[in-house]
Amino acid sequence: MSTIIWIIIAIIVVAIIVAAVMAARRRRHQALTQRATEMRTEAAVRDQDVAEERRRAAEADAKAQLARAEAERAEQHAQAARQSSAYEEARQEDTLREADRIDPHVDDTRDPATGTTGTTGTTGTTGGTTGETTRDTTGEAGATHRRDI
Repeated sequence: MSTIIWIIIAIIVVAIIVAAVMAARRRRHQALTQRATEMRTEAAVRDQDVAEERRRAAEADAKAQLARAEAERAEQHAQAARQSSAYEEARQEDTLREADRIDPHVDDTRDPATGTTGTTGTTGTTGGTTGETTRDTTGEAGATHRRDI
């Protein structure tokens, strides 16, 4: 009879152990399910944050594209201004050359290779009011100096 009691006790112990293992597995599955649910909730919140970041990035891209277009327009405007300035400088130089050409007091016998004049001591002035220009060729090696008075 003692063997039967030991078998019954062994069966009961095994049943208790199996029940404990099954309960532990059930708790573990519940904990994992709960953790997965929490992770999905966090991901959904982050998904909203990611969508907001994506919207901000698209907005920043649009602003950058607008700034690039504006910078390109400004560069085109600056290029046009540089061209206009160069044109006006060339016109101004042409006007001065024409004035030198028709002015009998300006020595125009300069050697093109050296830029020096064939004679020395020639001085001429043009104008007669505020803003007049003095042309002086008595400087070093016959160089022409322009200055506003």
